[in-house]
Amino acid sequence: MTHAIANRVSVHQHDSPLGRWTVATCRPTPALAGMVSALWFGEGQVSYARDRILPSGQSQLLINLGPTQYRIVAGPPEQRVPFRDIWYSALHQGPIDTEAPHGNALLGVAFNAHGGYPWLAEDLSGLADRIIALADALGDGVLALREQLLETDDIVARFDRVERWLQARLRPHALVHPAVRWAVDRIEASAGQINVDELARQTGYTRKHLNMLFQRQVGLGAKALARVHRFKSALSLLGTRFEVPWAELAQHCGYYDQSHLVRDFKGFSGYAPSEFLRRARPDSGSVVVR
Repeated sequence: MTHAIANRVSVHQHDSPLGRWTVATCRPTPALAGMVSALWFGEGQVSYARDRILPSGQSQLLINLGPTQYRIVAGPPEQRVPFRDIWYSALHQGPIDTEAPHGNALLGVAFNAHGGYPWLAEDLSGLADRIIALADALGDGVLALREQLLETDDIVARFDRVERWLQARLRPHALVHPAVRWAVDRIEASAGQINVDELARQTGYTRKHLNMLFQRQVGLGAKALARVHRFKSALSLLGTRFEVPWAELAQHCGYYDQSHLVRDFKGFSGYAPSEFLRRARPDSGSVVVR
């Protein structure tokens, strides 16, 4: 079993002025491929004090296997919320600031937009834009998973254990509605450039009913999810360029105009596009705050 998983794992090492770290990524087993985008494990030390995680259209199961990390909650007064065990980060429409002053050893599962519902088996409408201690939602028994992962340093064995835990949690009554699954895939495939009324029409449901299904099984409405994917598309096209034809970029990504793109950038990242470009980016999904 672990040999088969090893064939799905790739490892990337990073060494730069931003720090030194290793990230192992695992493609999900076919039984989880419809809900999980990837499993990953990152370990190392960054040289900066704080980073900002950007909205991605995914939710995350986060298991801390190393030093305490912190989520920063804006004030006033600003709060540093310690992260020591297992959290679930639902879909977000805004950035998340974090600090890892003593290094990190973090295992995560990235779920696609409808991937949280089958194993949480609860209405997700109250979880959007929230990060919760998983024990608060599922009971202290989930902490045993972390203890089991701490018993081995072998990353393949850790991925295997998490996959088996997730498969054991799947509930027959918590199947994602076919219309939701199809619509989420269409939103992602179009990079958010799809009319929600047309999306609803193609499912055979009213926009109101489709939105209700999305709120329950995704956490965000279809329009909100499309906005996140449109922002992701703009980010991917920006790359590391410093000279950007903003009006062309806005048109290509489906924004009404340049001011519309700027508003979304500020809402999703906290920065105007020009300021965003001046900041270092450890990876495609985050930016250095300081």
